[in-house]
Amino acid sequence: MRRNRRSGLAMAVVLTVTFGAIAAAHVGPSKDDNNRYLKLTLQADRIRLAYTVFFGEVPGAKLRGSIDADHDGTISEPEAQAFGDKLADEVAAAIDVNVDTTQVRVHWEQVVVGMGSPQVRAGSFSVDLVTQLCLGPGATHALVLRDRFRLLNPGETEVKLEDTTGITVLASKIGTATDRDVKFVGPGGPLSDDGVQLSFEVTARAPSASSACTVPAPSVPPASGLPAALVVISGAVVAFALALIVTLIKRRRR
Repeated sequence: MRRNRRSGLAMAVVLTVTFGAIAAAHVGPSKDDNNRYLKLTLQADRIRLAYTVFFGEVPGAKLRGSIDADHDGTISEPEAQAFGDKLADEVAAAIDVNVDTTQVRVHWEQVVVGMGSPQVRAGSFSVDLVTQLCLGPGATHALVLRDRFRLLNPGETEVKLEDTTGITVLASKIGTATDRDVKFVGPGGPLSDDGVQLSFEVTARAPSASSACTVPAPSVPPASGLPAALVVISGAVVAFALALIVTLIKRRRR
Protein backbone atom coordinates (compact mmCIF):
# COMPACT_ATOMS: atom_id res chain seq x y z
CA MET A 1 0.00 0.00 0.00
CA ARG A 2 1.27 3.40 -0.93
CA ARG A 3 2.13 5.58 2.02
CA ASN A 4 0.92 9.14 2.35
CA ARG A 5 4.16 10.94 3.16
CA ARG A 6 4.32 14.49 4.45
CA SER A 7 6.85 16.29 6.59
CA GLY A 8 8.43 19.61 7.50
CA LEU A 9 7.10 22.97 8.63
CA ALA A 10 3.88 22.64 6.64
CA MET A 11 2.92 19.75 8.87
CA ALA A 12 2.03 22.02 11.78
CA VAL A 13 -1.35 22.74 10.18
CA VAL A 14 -1.84 19.24 8.77
CA LEU A 15 -1.14 17.58 12.10
CA THR A 16 -3.65 19.82 13.85
CA VAL A 17 -6.41 18.73 11.48
CA THR A 18 -5.50 15.11 10.81
CA PHE A 19 -4.41 14.08 14.25
CA GLY A 20 -6.40 16.48 16.39
CA ALA A 21 -8.30 13.60 17.98
CA ILE A 22 -5.03 12.06 19.11
CA ALA A 23 -3.43 15.27 20.24
CA ALA A 24 -6.41 16.09 22.45
CA ALA A 25 -5.34 13.28 24.77
CA HIS A 26 -1.66 14.26 24.78
CA VAL A 27 0.00 16.01 27.68
CA GLY A 28 2.54 17.60 25.31
CA PRO A 29 6.20 16.87 24.66
CA SER A 30 8.42 15.80 27.51
CA LYS A 31 11.76 17.43 28.18
CA ASP A 32 13.94 14.36 28.70
CA ASP A 33 11.77 11.45 27.56
CA ASN A 34 10.11 10.08 24.43
CA ASN A 35 6.37 9.44 24.64
CA ARG A 36 4.12 7.07 22.73
CA TYR A 37 0.39 7.29 22.03
CA LEU A 38 -1.87 4.63 20.50
CA LYS A 39 -5.49 5.16 19.57
CA LEU A 40 -7.75 2.36 18.32
CA THR A 41 -11.01 3.53 16.73
CA LEU A 42 -13.60 0.78 16.20
CA GLN A 43 -15.65 1.08 13.01
CA ALA A 44 -18.11 -1.06 11.07
CA ASP A 45 -15.59 -2.85 8.86
CA ARG A 46 -12.21 -1.87 10.31
CA ILE A 47 -10.17 -0.73 13.26
CA ARG A 48 -8.24 2.48 12.70
CA LEU A 49 -4.87 2.40 14.46
CA ALA A 50 -3.12 5.72 15.02
CA TYR A 51 0.36 5.48 16.53
CA THR A 52 2.34 8.56 17.55
CA VAL A 53 5.91 8.79 18.79
CA PHE A 54 6.71 12.13 20.41
CA PHE A 55 10.42 12.78 20.83
CA GLY A 56 11.15 15.05 23.79
CA GLU A 57 13.17 18.26 23.82
CA VAL A 58 16.53 16.73 24.79
CA PRO A 59 16.40 13.41 22.88
CA GLY A 60 14.78 15.20 19.92
CA ALA A 61 17.64 17.69 19.77
CA LYS A 62 20.16 14.83 19.79
CA LEU A 63 18.37 12.99 17.00
CA ARG A 64 18.12 16.00 14.72
CA GLY A 65 21.85 15.95 14.03
CA SER A 66 21.65 12.41 12.65
CA ILE A 67 18.54 13.23 10.59
CA ASP A 68 20.40 16.09 8.86
CA ALA A 69 22.14 13.80 6.37
CA ASP A 70 23.92 16.54 4.40
CA HIS A 71 24.96 18.41 7.57
CA ASP A 72 23.80 21.80 6.32
CA GLY A 73 22.14 22.70 9.62
CA THR A 74 18.62 22.32 8.23
CA ILE A 75 16.44 19.23 8.04
CA SER A 76 14.82 18.99 4.62
CA GLU A 77 11.50 17.24 4.00
CA PRO A 78 13.19 14.22 2.32
CA GLU A 79 15.58 13.89 5.28
CA ALA A 80 12.72 14.06 7.77
CA GLN A 81 10.66 11.60 5.74
CA ALA A 82 13.56 9.14 5.52
CA PHE A 83 13.74 9.12 9.31
CA GLY A 84 9.96 8.72 9.57
CA ASP A 85 9.89 5.82 7.11
CA LYS A 86 12.68 4.03 8.96
CA LEU A 87 10.87 4.45 12.27
CA ALA A 88 7.62 3.28 10.67
CA ASP A 89 9.27 0.06 9.49
CA GLU A 90 10.76 -0.56 12.94
CA VAL A 91 7.43 -0.02 14.68
CA ALA A 92 5.54 -2.21 12.18
CA ALA A 93 8.02 -5.04 12.69
CA ALA A 94 7.54 -4.83 16.46
CA ILE A 95 3.73 -4.88 16.46
CA ASP A 96 1.95 -8.23 16.63
CA VAL A 97 -1.71 -7.96 15.58
CA ASN A 98 -4.41 -10.63 15.48
CA VAL A 99 -7.81 -9.65 14.06
CA ASP A 100 -10.62 -12.20 14.20
CA THR A 101 -8.08 -15.01 14.83
CA THR A 102 -6.08 -13.98 11.75
CA GLN A 103 -2.52 -12.71 12.01
CA VAL A 104 -2.24 -9.31 10.33
CA ARG A 105 0.84 -7.50 9.08
CA VAL A 106 0.89 -3.77 9.73
CA HIS A 107 1.21 -1.59 6.61
CA TRP A 108 1.18 2.11 7.46
CA GLU A 109 -1.02 4.15 5.13
CA GLN A 110 0.24 7.45 6.50
CA VAL A 111 3.67 8.39 7.83
CA VAL A 112 3.58 12.03 8.88
CA VAL A 113 6.69 13.67 10.32
CA GLY A 114 6.12 16.90 12.25
CA MET A 115 9.48 18.55 12.82
CA GLY A 116 7.96 21.84 13.93
CA SER A 117 11.18 23.66 13.05
CA PRO A 118 13.59 22.44 10.35
CA GLN A 119 16.59 23.68 12.32
CA VAL A 120 19.00 21.06 13.66
CA ARG A 121 19.30 23.04 16.90
CA ALA A 122 15.56 22.77 17.60
CA GLY A 123 14.09 20.23 20.02
CA SER A 124 11.01 18.01 20.14
CA PHE A 125 9.23 16.56 17.12
CA SER A 126 6.73 13.81 16.37
CA VAL A 127 6.04 10.98 13.94
CA ASP A 128 2.42 9.96 13.34
CA LEU A 129 1.55 6.59 11.81
CA VAL A 130 -1.91 5.46 10.67
CA THR A 131 -3.23 2.17 9.33
CA GLN A 132 -6.56 0.38 8.91
CA LEU A 133 -7.02 -3.15 10.26
CA CYS A 134 -9.76 -4.80 8.19
CA LEU A 135 -12.37 -6.91 9.98
CA GLY A 136 -13.60 -10.31 8.88
CA PRO A 137 -17.24 -11.17 8.08
CA GLY A 138 -19.87 -11.25 10.80
CA ALA A 139 -21.02 -8.89 13.53
CA THR A 140 -18.73 -9.92 16.39
CA HIS A 141 -15.02 -9.22 16.21
CA ALA A 142 -11.91 -9.59 18.33
CA LEU A 143 -8.50 -7.95 18.43
CA VAL A 144 -5.26 -8.81 20.19
CA LEU A 145 -2.41 -6.32 19.77
CA ARG A 146 1.03 -6.48 21.34
CA ASP A 147 3.61 -3.77 20.85
CA ARG A 148 7.24 -4.74 21.48
CA PHE A 149 8.75 -1.57 20.07
CA ARG A 150 11.31 -0.19 22.51
CA LEU A 151 11.67 3.56 22.77
CA LEU A 152 14.95 5.08 23.86
CA ASN A 153 14.41 7.20 26.97
CA PRO A 154 10.85 5.89 27.37
CA GLY A 155 8.47 8.25 29.09
CA GLU A 156 4.69 8.07 28.97
CA THR A 157 2.66 5.59 26.94
CA GLU A 158 -1.05 6.15 26.47
CA VAL A 159 -3.46 3.69 24.87
CA LYS A 160 -7.01 4.73 24.10
CA LEU A 161 -9.96 2.75 22.73
CA GLU A 162 -12.70 4.67 20.95
CA ASP A 163 -15.95 3.24 19.68
CA THR A 164 -18.19 4.89 17.11
CA THR A 165 -21.93 4.87 16.39
CA GLY A 166 -23.35 1.36 16.30
CA ILE A 167 -20.34 -0.29 17.96
CA THR A 168 -20.81 -2.14 21.25
CA VAL A 169 -17.66 -3.06 23.17
CA LEU A 170 -18.18 -6.46 24.79
CA ALA A 171 -14.87 -6.70 26.65
CA SER A 172 -11.59 -4.81 26.69
CA LYS A 173 -8.26 -4.92 28.49
CA ILE A 174 -5.16 -2.79 28.09
CA GLY A 175 -2.43 -4.61 29.93
CA THR A 176 -4.29 -5.71 33.06
CA ALA A 177 -6.57 -2.65 33.17
CA THR A 178 -10.16 -2.66 31.96
CA ASP A 179 -10.28 1.10 31.35
CA ARG A 180 -10.47 2.36 27.77
CA ASP A 181 -7.85 5.06 28.32
CA VAL A 182 -4.71 3.82 30.06
CA LYS A 183 -1.42 5.58 30.75
CA PHE A 184 1.80 4.15 32.12
CA VAL A 185 5.40 5.31 32.39
CA GLY A 186 8.56 3.50 31.31
CA PRO A 187 9.19 0.58 28.93
CA GLY A 188 6.17 -0.98 27.25
CA GLY A 189 5.63 -3.95 29.56
CA PRO A 190 1.82 -3.79 29.61
CA LEU A 191 1.74 -3.48 25.83
CA SER A 192 4.33 -6.13 25.07
CA ASP A 193 3.16 -8.70 27.63
CA ASP A 194 -0.64 -8.63 27.94
CA GLY A 195 -1.15 -6.12 25.15
CA VAL A 196 -4.55 -4.86 24.05
CA GLN A 197 -7.36 -7.40 24.04
CA LEU A 198 -10.89 -6.53 23.04
CA SER A 199 -14.08 -7.89 21.55
CA PHE A 200 -16.92 -5.87 20.12
CA GLU A 201 -20.12 -6.12 18.12
CA VAL A 202 -21.14 -4.17 15.04
CA THR A 203 -24.88 -3.43 15.20
CA ALA A 204 -27.30 -2.31 12.51
CA ARG A 205 -26.83 1.29 13.66
CA ALA A 206 -23.21 1.34 12.50
CA PRO A 207 -22.84 3.56 9.41
CA SER A 208 -21.48 1.97 6.27
CA ALA A 209 -17.96 2.90 5.28
CA SER A 210 -17.53 5.27 2.34
CA SER A 211 -14.99 2.88 0.83
CA ALA A 212 -14.24 -0.80 1.30
CA CYS A 213 -11.44 -1.76 3.66
CA THR A 214 -8.75 -3.49 1.64
CA VAL A 215 -5.64 -5.26 2.79
CA PRO A 216 -2.53 -4.74 0.63
CA ALA A 217 -1.41 -7.81 -1.27
CA PRO A 218 1.53 -9.51 0.43
CA SER A 219 4.82 -9.28 -1.34
CA VAL A 220 5.75 -12.47 -3.15
CA PRO A 221 8.92 -13.96 -1.66
CA PRO A 222 11.68 -14.87 -4.10
CA ALA A 223 11.62 -18.47 -5.21
CA SER A 224 14.03 -20.69 -3.35
CA GLY A 225 16.76 -22.52 -5.21
CA LEU A 226 18.68 -21.30 -8.23
CA PRO A 227 18.45 -17.67 -9.39
CA ALA A 228 16.08 -17.08 -12.28
CA ALA A 229 18.87 -16.14 -14.69
CA LEU A 230 20.74 -19.35 -13.90
CA VAL A 231 17.59 -21.40 -14.42
CA VAL A 232 17.11 -19.86 -17.89
CA ILE A 233 20.73 -20.55 -18.83
CA SER A 234 20.49 -24.12 -17.56
CA GLY A 235 17.34 -24.67 -19.62
CA ALA A 236 19.07 -23.40 -22.74
CA VAL A 237 22.03 -25.74 -22.15
CA VAL A 238 19.71 -28.73 -21.71
CA ALA A 239 17.81 -27.84 -24.89
CA PHE A 240 21.08 -27.55 -26.84
CA ALA A 241 22.26 -30.91 -25.51
CA LEU A 242 19.01 -32.62 -26.53
CA ALA A 243 19.21 -31.11 -30.02
CA LEU A 244 22.80 -32.34 -30.35
CA ILE A 245 21.82 -35.87 -29.29
CA VAL A 246 18.97 -35.97 -31.83
CA THR A 247 21.35 -34.81 -34.58
CA LEU A 248 23.91 -37.52 -33.73
CA ILE A 249 21.24 -40.23 -33.74
CA LYS A 250 20.01 -39.14 -37.18
CA ARG A 251 23.57 -39.23 -38.57
CA ARG A 252 24.13 -42.77 -37.28
CA ARG A 253 20.92 -43.98 -38.94
CA ARG A 254 22.22 -42.70 -42.29
